[in-house]
Amino acid sequence: MPHALIIGASRGIGLGLTSELMARGWHVVATHRTAAPELAATGATTAVVDIDDTDSVAALAAAHAGTMFDHVLINAGIIGNRTDTASTASRDLVAQLFWTNAIAPIRAARLLLPLIKDGGSIGFMTSVLGSVGGRSHGYAELYSASKAALNSLTRGFAVQDIGSRNIAVLNLHPGWVKTDMGGDGADIDVTTSVKGLADVIESAKPPGQRYVDYKGDTIAW
Repeated sequence: MPHALIIGASRGIGLGLTSELMARGWHVVATHRTAAPELAATGATTAVVDIDDTDSVAALAAAHAGTMFDHVLINAGIIGNRTDTASTASRDLVAQLFWTNAIAPIRAARLLLPLIKDGGSIGFMTSVLGSVGGRSHGYAELYSASKAALNSLTRGFAVQDIGSRNIAVLNLHPGWVKTDMGGDGADIDVTTSVKGLADVIESAKPPGQRYVDYKGDTIAW
């Protein structure tokens, strides 16, 4: 039975992916920050973790020190205000956005890396909006910049922290999904997204890093 650890699984894509992997026979440890009755109902092993709190993530790593995971997914993130720009946003808002979406995920990844087994993978939930090469719009410029920052940090993580270890790194775009973040007008539902993401995760072959969408299609950095 493969084992997965999902950081940020109380709702939306994290919750859906927890259910999808368990339906495929995975054992899943899934974290939540606030009360998450729907997550508890999945039967996953749950833990309270706030990705913004490094001590919280360290405690999770210590609690599972005897477990080796096939996949760790850092899913937690925030959208902020889509209409805020570099010219209008407050310093505190920008700091929070970049902390939660870029800095905290890398800190978490470094703490959880010792729990990933040889031949396994680690995933970061990013977005096509974080693509610099593919950016031809001005939509959600601060959110997009925070995901571009995450992508950049994961490149260094893959070289410096993974090094010669036989672990794949996945930067995952879930699609534009009908969630609280994506809105009702999004292209696809959670089920479609997580089935694709689970396929990508299950087919991941180390070593190396890939920036792909839920269909497995490569995205320009």
